[in-house]
Amino acid sequence: MAERTWRRFTARLRGDLIGILLLSLALLLVGMVLAAPWVTVENPVETNFSRVLLPPGPAHWLGTDDFGRDVLARLLHGGRASLSIAVIAVMIVMAVGVTIGLIAGFLGGVVDLIVTKVIDVLLAFPRLVLAIAVAALMGGGILPLIIAISIVAWPAYARIIRGFTLQIRNEGYVLAARCLGTPTWKILLHHIALTLIGPILVLGLLDLGSLILAVSALSFLGLGIAPPAPEWGAMLNEGRTSMDEAPWLVLAPGCAILIVVLALNYFGDVLRDGAEGRPTHGPRHWLRWPAILRWDRGRQAERTARWDRMEQRVRAAPLLELDTVSVRVADARSPYDGRVILDQVSLAIRPGECLGLIGESGSGKSTMAMLALGLMRPPLTFGGGRVLVCGEDTAAWDWDDWQALRGRFVSLVNQDPLSALNPVLPIGEQIREVMRIHRAIPAAAQEERLREVLADVDLPARVIAQYPHELSGGMRQRVVIAMAVANRPALLIADEPTTALDVTTQARVLDLLLRLQQRYGLGLLFISHDLRVVARVADRVVVLREGKVVEAGETRATFGAPQAAYTRVLMAAVPGRRRIATAGGF
Repeated sequence: MAERTWRRFTARLRGDLIGILLLSLALLLVGMVLAAPWVTVENPVETNFSRVLLPPGPAHWLGTDDFGRDVLARLLHGGRASLSIAVIAVMIVMAVGVTIGLIAGFLGGVVDLIVTKVIDVLLAFPRLVLAIAVAALMGGGILPLIIAISIVAWPAYARIIRGFTLQIRNEGYVLAARCLGTPTWKILLHHIALTLIGPILVLGLLDLGSLILAVSALSFLGLGIAPPAPEWGAMLNEGRTSMDEAPWLVLAPGCAILIVVLALNYFGDVLRDGAEGRPTHGPRHWLRWPAILRWDRGRQAERTARWDRMEQRVRAAPLLELDTVSVRVADARSPYDGRVILDQVSLAIRPGECLGLIGESGSGKSTMAMLALGLMRPPLTFGGGRVLVCGEDTAAWDWDDWQALRGRFVSLVNQDPLSALNPVLPIGEQIREVMRIHRAIPAAAQEERLREVLADVDLPARVIAQYPHELSGGMRQRVVIAMAVANRPALLIADEPTTALDVTTQARVLDLLLRLQQRYGLGLLFISHDLRVVARVADRVVVLREGKVVEAGETRATFGAPQAAYTRVLMAAVPGRRRIATAGGF
């Protein structure tokens, strides 16, 4: 996870000049704060009325305040106080919130009810207002400040951890531990808390920025460190009376707070994206330059050149080629750690060809499809080999590279159409969205293409305004196929597209796929465990077992005279196998 998160982080920074600048400033500032005694020799609390309100200059880089104290020295030493209080508070909040959330979620019953009600009551009050009230009642100071922040911040952690725990407590490995008599504290610590360490750390990093703001706000109101000790919020309060003649007194601590909080939120956002497998583009790129000013214009040009090369090879080179690819599970907490999912797998799909991929459940078929789409996620990790698309090695591709490919060059037809369709959007809008995202179809021609693709999949124009729940299972599957071919891709991956359909509808969907393949010259990767279906549509077949290719060849030859013992066992288990071998299908 750490390696993937770092790759996402660096990929995001490549196109984000403001993000680079922000993080550089934050690291410089925090480094100077930590090294404050060595960066400045000025005493942050010593007054000198001979240099009152001096503007920034060589002698005093950030000027002096109305007591003649060096602002830079106070800023750095005050940062040590602000950051230390926030870090201590977030550690206390994490410990309390996580512990209470784990106990409430695991035990349930009365304990969960009481904790939930307490959380609801505390969350009903604005956090800052409640913190001000608690700190004021305790008289102010560092310890009351930490206690006040901790009291108002732990409920959010407890609620989130409780939700995670409610999901995990019924997992098989947790139930097995309980059946074996493992002590509750050990289950909470080893079996649940350790699996949540990633979300907990990301949540803590995101909340650290909020706690810095809370510390500064309480200190601004006089409820924090007692003067003349410096602190960012207290410096804002001290400088507001002299803003007109000495604006640097407010700008210095204000900019410091802004830089650190924005950097924490930015980095926490990237970590959350990496932990959850989210893309690093889209709405979260709130620091992106406009396209014309983007620093990564060279990378965009590289993508365009690559795409042009792929377009030129689309009728010649293999559309998809796996060269001795291996995939394994990498998760020290999982009992399947180290398990090989794909072992030295090689295959190739040529233009206009249908390759059937067959094997029992768990043989690695869907993992191969995810590899071809760049969607493989932890705990699976790439163990070696090459994945080539139209001769282009995808090893160095990032999310944006794959995103440009999916839906335009390679498309997927899911097994369950309901999981692929948005229940709150009309069918027409969902197909238009696919065309708008990739811009493969000119805007003026999209409506015509929409009606054309619906006709291609034998759907009436009225479904444009209908919702998924208004259609039958077969119609929904045809909608998914229409979305997949809307941008005229070169390769279509069909992952068990007929499993959830009745026999009659299966036949219609298979006929439709074959007709679209011939019409558009598609390469088709057809994944199934049903040999009769594969025999009907595939030109060649690859048989997988436990992640290994046990047999590959022409469909008629493979099914007519299987060489591998496993293939013969599969054939023997299929009713009407003679008809499969001789007639090529149903």
